Amino acid sequence: MEIGHIKKREIVEEMKESYLDYAMSVIIARALPDVRDGLKPVHRRILYAMHDLGLTSGAKYRKSATIVGETLGKYHPHGDAAVYDSLVRMAQYFSLRYPLIDGQGNFGSMDGDSAAAMRYCLVGDTLVLTNKGLMPIEKISHKKEESINFQVLNYQGRQIRASKFFNSGKHRIIEMITEQGYKLKGSYNHPVLCWGLNDFGFPTLKWKPLEDVSTNDYVVLNRNFPLFNKKQPNLKAFYPKNSKYKEVKLPKSMNNDLAFLLGALVAEGSFHQKQILFNNQDPEFYRKVKNIIESQFAGVKLYERQIKGNCWELSLYHQRAVKFLENIGLNNNVSSKKEIPFTILRSKKELIRQFLTGLFEGDGCVIVHKDKRHNGKSIELAYNSKSQKLIEQLKTLLLNFGVVTSLPYKDKRNSCYKLLVSGRENIQKFQKEINFFSGRKKAALAQISTINPNRMSRNDYIPFLNEYLRSNYKNSFIHRNGEQRNNFDRYNKLQKNYYQLKKILKPQDQNLIDWIIKNNFFFNKIKTVKRLSEKEIVYSIKVESKCHSFIANGFINHNTEARLTKIAEEMLLDIDKETVGWADNYDGTRKEPIVLPAKLPQLLLNGSMGIAVGMTTNIPPHNLGELIEGIIFLIDNPKAVVEELCQFIKGPDFPTGGFIYDKQAIIQAYSTGKGPIISRAKTEITEKKAGQFQILITEMTYGTNKASLIEKMADLVKDKKIEGIKDIRDESDKEGVRVVIDLKNDAHPQKILNRLFKLTDLQKTFHLNMLALVEGLQPQVLSLKAVLEYYVKHRQEVVIRRAKFELEKARERAHILEGLSRALDHIDAVISTIKKSQTREEAHKNLMKKFKLTERQATAILEMRLQTLAGLERKKIKDELEEKKRLIKELEELLKSPKKILGLIKKELQEIKEKYNDERRTKVYVSPIGQFKEEELVPEEECIIIFTRGGYIKRVKPETYRAQKRGGRGIIGITPREEDVVGHFISASTHDNILFFTGQGRVFQTKVYEIPEGSRTARGQAIINILQLAADEKITAVVSLSSKKLEGQFLLMATKNGTIKKTAAEEFKHVRRSGLIAIKLDKGDELKWAKPSSSQDEIILVTKKGQSIRFKEKDVRAMGRTAAGVRGIRLKKEDQVVGMDIIEKENKRQTADKKNLLILTENGFGKRTDLKYYKIQKRGGSGIKTAKITQKTGEIVVSRALESNLEDLIAISQKGQVIRTKLKDISVLGRATQGVRIMRLDKGDKVASVACI
Repeated sequence: MEIGHIKKREIVEEMKESYLDYAMSVIIARALPDVRDGLKPVHRRILYAMHDLGLTSGAKYRKSATIVGETLGKYHPHGDAAVYDSLVRMAQYFSLRYPLIDGQGNFGSMDGDSAAAMRYCLVGDTLVLTNKGLMPIEKISHKKEESINFQVLNYQGRQIRASKFFNSGKHRIIEMITEQGYKLKGSYNHPVLCWGLNDFGFPTLKWKPLEDVSTNDYVVLNRNFPLFNKKQPNLKAFYPKNSKYKEVKLPKSMNNDLAFLLGALVAEGSFHQKQILFNNQDPEFYRKVKNIIESQFAGVKLYERQIKGNCWELSLYHQRAVKFLENIGLNNNVSSKKEIPFTILRSKKELIRQFLTGLFEGDGCVIVHKDKRHNGKSIELAYNSKSQKLIEQLKTLLLNFGVVTSLPYKDKRNSCYKLLVSGRENIQKFQKEINFFSGRKKAALAQISTINPNRMSRNDYIPFLNEYLRSNYKNSFIHRNGEQRNNFDRYNKLQKNYYQLKKILKPQDQNLIDWIIKNNFFFNKIKTVKRLSEKEIVYSIKVESKCHSFIANGFINHNTEARLTKIAEEMLLDIDKETVGWADNYDGTRKEPIVLPAKLPQLLLNGSMGIAVGMTTNIPPHNLGELIEGIIFLIDNPKAVVEELCQFIKGPDFPTGGFIYDKQAIIQAYSTGKGPIISRAKTEITEKKAGQFQILITEMTYGTNKASLIEKMADLVKDKKIEGIKDIRDESDKEGVRVVIDLKNDAHPQKILNRLFKLTDLQKTFHLNMLALVEGLQPQVLSLKAVLEYYVKHRQEVVIRRAKFELEKARERAHILEGLSRALDHIDAVISTIKKSQTREEAHKNLMKKFKLTERQATAILEMRLQTLAGLERKKIKDELEEKKRLIKELEELLKSPKKILGLIKKELQEIKEKYNDERRTKVYVSPIGQFKEEELVPEEECIIIFTRGGYIKRVKPETYRAQKRGGRGIIGITPREEDVVGHFISASTHDNILFFTGQGRVFQTKVYEIPEGSRTARGQAIINILQLAADEKITAVVSLSSKKLEGQFLLMATKNGTIKKTAAEEFKHVRRSGLIAIKLDKGDELKWAKPSSSQDEIILVTKKGQSIRFKEKDVRAMGRTAAGVRGIRLKKEDQVVGMDIIEKENKRQTADKKNLLILTENGFGKRTDLKYYKIQKRGGSGIKTAKITQKTGEIVVSRALESNLEDLIAISQKGQVIRTKLKDISVLGRATQGVRIMRLDKGDKVASVACI
């Protein structure tokens, strides 16, 4: 290399070469995965670094920062953010199908939330809340890294063990101060808990690194979950060592009096010429301090004098007592440098309370202001000090008592910082928990109870809550109460209105209110965020919990930890057996693997994404079991084509589930290595109890940001690009995804869902591009078969190299064992030879010469222990030698046989499958989405269609209604609105076309599965949302018709006035959504029935007055769709037809099945009558009697010719009562009888409709 030598180059050539060098560097060293192990260099290096650190799946978690540091320092000289982001992705369950890293802490979410910082770092004087007291983080340990063992509080108020301390060195610092003066200083990536609105306007917690925090943010401070030391500090260790000091008795441990004294001395004490001075105007307070000094330090003498301002002053000059007080934290600095003694910060709650009482008695004040507002009074509670550090410590200490303080300000008159406790709740908390010493100050503070409790704090409120409730609820209580607007963002108001709110709010919002009240966080807006110029040493601790949060200076903080998963261990298995090649790391100080052994087909297993210079890779994840089956098939059938492999590898298997479509397109993409794959989220249309519909999203498309998706849907609704959506909310939790879309009453769920598929990422295309590095150098687009072939080739090389390594080790061991065995066979001679030798070297030489041993064998014999001479030990050596010989033979045979090598690969893959195989998450549909028949998504099954005379329709499963004995009361089958009754009740298949005939003679058509499924008691959906009915148009007849059986089929129609008409079913094959004319009606007539027939059947009509007529269908000629029909039965005055049925011709197989005619009257009476009693007549006559009609029975409402394959009768009343009974339990009676009771009805109720199944 010619360093310092300047060459003249053409700039064009130089740029070409430099750019190509850069491009190849990006392609090979950064952006593209290796086809052999499926990893990019950064991922490979992270996994190997974790392996090197011993972070197996069973090891303890280590801080992510440690892993990143290890990777950067040894293998990957790039930015720490890039390495950490790569580590995070390998731990995300929604990014990798089989995560390679087991992460603990916040590793991001499907909502696009960032992972927590890899290490939180705070400056040294930050006070960490622990069960050993408030500890400055720098004082936890003086080492760079050390194991620790104490409890901290997490953000939920639970005590969690802290196990490790870290000194993270010097870093750039951000200082954050809130509007109330709470301060935190830490590294740029240090995360704090904030409060804000998520993407769809819901108030929630969110973590933010300090570098992202702004003055628009609110931070969360803990004041509700205190934590104190439960032990009082032992003070013997702080006794002065100087034996020349005059003997004065010292306290053995911290106690109430000593704590009070320290408070008083911090407030009113000072140091002067190695003495401690204390003075005060209040004689009671002065005597209290004097008495404590004399009792705590028995034998001490005090110098007292009266000074200006009517004060008494005492001087403590005994050096043993003075030095002791200094040792326990009473510093001898000037007043501007005072601080709270460290022994107090680490004391029990009662001791700290005594300290604060003494402190506030000295430098605190309480003033009662009289004014015309607030019941004529207001109270000012303040503490004054020249020491800024003391004020900051005091704020944190008071917060642990639940007392919030104001932003300190400097009084220009005396250069003192003034700290205020304001707000009725805070002052009352101070009074209850701490209070003053003197009766005068106590009395003044007690007047807080006379202050109006409904006053609202200016600083203590819950941001965004009022706005959220008012924008989501139109209830008058939330908006106004008389002339006064109700407020809910102050804790006192929220608690006052709690029970009224619970009646109004949705469950999700009720939980929010409960959570806010339970945690009682103090939400405070950021006042300033400064990036400091000077670097500072920062520290962190490891917390043994999943959230890794802890409380310091009142703020809530956290980080992440990680270790390898078991599947990642399989990727690294046998790496220590020379199975892969090695190369120098970036600085030549160590070796790193060129590729991992990769027992798993990682490239397809978890997929890969990358952008290089001029090329991209985009490989989806797959199912482990399917991949292994495909690889084994390829090993057994090397000439197999991609289509055959796709019998096993059905397509991508995304970690987020969902559906993919078009098997042929998937095969095509796998064959060429490129192509689109259409995917959809898993959605479901459901009906709530009230009959309203929802769209549920329970699985997402791969790579979709859930929060962004919801925001996009909300924008579409706002822009009126989608109509019919009432509300969108995210109910996802740790159990899985659940996004709920509430629809308006008049919405069509399927239409809205189709629109969402079109306009959002509920449907998206994965553009497969299987680009990977071959031989670690050459980027190639590979087919599915090629990827698997390269993987098998790699595994063959790994197995061969492993076998050679194990063979060499086995031969070495066998060689040693042969020498030992030979020595044991001649043990006496061996011992004699050794004994006769003068030195070890001579013994070594003699053994080699006499027993024909190699140098290594002779060394092993000399190192052999005497216990080896025991019989069992000798047998062990012989057995081990035989075992090694067998192993050598097996390995030699393996290396000679490519077939055995492939067999071993298959065996290892089967073992992997048994350990890690799981169910496919992404369902594959054969049809492409454009040509997809919707019924392919719907199982073909029997169902019941119910709709009411009020125009509500639903689909239910038959098993919803259990069979009961006749005469029973039944169960509720639908909950119609007041004055609504059930009109129709029919059985159909979900794949049938369903024709709706209206009283005006029009017909409409839809698919049965398009009718929303509902619960047993649900009202259903309005029919006008499915069909384009006129305002006064009502459905009177429904026919389910299979589109596969239209040829040779006819539709028979009958009207209430006895007209009958026959039309070919083919004429109803294509019915417009706006409907078609089905029959021309006379004035006053209505179309009542329409049923399919074969034109060779018989027809029976039944009237409500008990008449019936049976005639041949051929008596009715086929007519056009718009024809009027012919007379079927001649009716008497006020009579009308109530039933029309088809009776199949007797020579047909189904004929014998129809033997009985069922009739049911409006009062619940019914019977079966043999059809042989109904003679065939000519159409148009008045017919014969079919039932005896009385006042008890009421008129006939339903008739039905029964097939023998029908088993059950389901009857439903006008008020929605349902009974299901066996048909065989209904008596067979003559034509002229009245029948038996089938259904017992409530007064005023009548039978409305019947279905037989």
